[in-house]
Amino acid sequence: MSRLWRQLAIATNWPMLVAVAVLSSLGWLSILARSQADSQRQLAYIAVGAGCMFVMQAVNYQHIGRYAWGFYLLSLLLLIYTIAPGMPTGRFLGVVEVHDARLWINFGFINLQPAELTKVAFCMVLARYLRFRSNYRTLWGLLPPFGLALVPLLLILKQPDLGTALVFVPTLFAMLFVAGAKIRHLLAVVAMALILAPIAWFAGPEDRTGLGFELPVLKHLPVLVKSYQRNRVYALFSSDPAVLWNTGFQQDRAMTAFGSGGVSGRGALRIPVGQTVPEAHNDMIFALVGEQFGFVGSAVLLASYLVLFASGIEIASGTREPFGRLVAVGTVSLLAGQTFLNLMVSLKLMPVTGITLPFVSYGGSSLLASFIVVGLLLNIGRHRPLVMAKDSFEFD
Repeated sequence: MSRLWRQLAIATNWPMLVAVAVLSSLGWLSILARSQADSQRQLAYIAVGAGCMFVMQAVNYQHIGRYAWGFYLLSLLLLIYTIAPGMPTGRFLGVVEVHDARLWINFGFINLQPAELTKVAFCMVLARYLRFRSNYRTLWGLLPPFGLALVPLLLILKQPDLGTALVFVPTLFAMLFVAGAKIRHLLAVVAMALILAPIAWFAGPEDRTGLGFELPVLKHLPVLVKSYQRNRVYALFSSDPAVLWNTGFQQDRAMTAFGSGGVSGRGALRIPVGQTVPEAHNDMIFALVGEQFGFVGSAVLLASYLVLFASGIEIASGTREPFGRLVAVGTVSLLAGQTFLNLMVSLKLMPVTGITLPFVSYGGSSLLASFIVVGLLLNIGRHRPLVMAKDSFEFD
């Protein structure tokens, strides 16, 4: 234990641990303001997550990496379990369905969300794949890495869980970029995605143009963007009271709650507006932080994330060993991408996607995955080997 404590005392680790403590505390206070019962469960989740974070220090990350493929395949099987027809519901080992989304499996003491663990498994398996290959530096060689991301992404969209699925994209690109994939190839993939985006938007037999006519070429394709997703996009730009009291209600109330905090906030546990925000303790918890602690509290939250990400980037940049560097980059990208998406939704700069704010939002699976990610980063920071060779992924 004393050896572990000395290794955790590395300069990079303490800012990361302090940032996690601040974020978890702000989240717990905001959940307590909303529901005392939920706050007690959140406290238990934090304790379990912190325990998992320290357990991740017990074994060198390179040994953990040997099981990356098994972890990845297990997470895919759990995802398939949630969407397979005929699976039991409403009891132990049953699928939990909320608002037509089959995201969780009931394990008694916790409803586990496999997609949260799949994100971590994806980082590790992609790092493992890229570590021993260089074919991803060709355009066709990008197919396997994209395939590793596409399989879980499609399964998660089937649940459906758009928010979690979106996090895979920046993580994939960040890891490929650091591994040495050619920028022109990555830009070509982005260009293809931009070309396909209008096709996805207009596909389907219904009027998708808003002009009263169908597009003959695309009307035979399946609907790729569902009506409720389309309505959420429209709600971003609407000032119609009917829309604000229907599709746009959650974001509109969240913005009102956030703005009501002013500079210094109403005070801890005081959220009169936040009580009217649907799912405020999950997707919109940033609004509760703003209402209670105002601009000052929101700045502290954002500063904590910056410290967390900067510490993770320092670990990645100081790690010569390729697998460790890639895992560090991937996990930092996961946390940063998820944070960015949640804040953009909370501030009404993106449509609602249903994604949690790491360490702050209510939820056992999200907290567990976030603590595991930080545990991996601390593990890599502690076990940075000295490699007498050229830098990782340095190509002539």
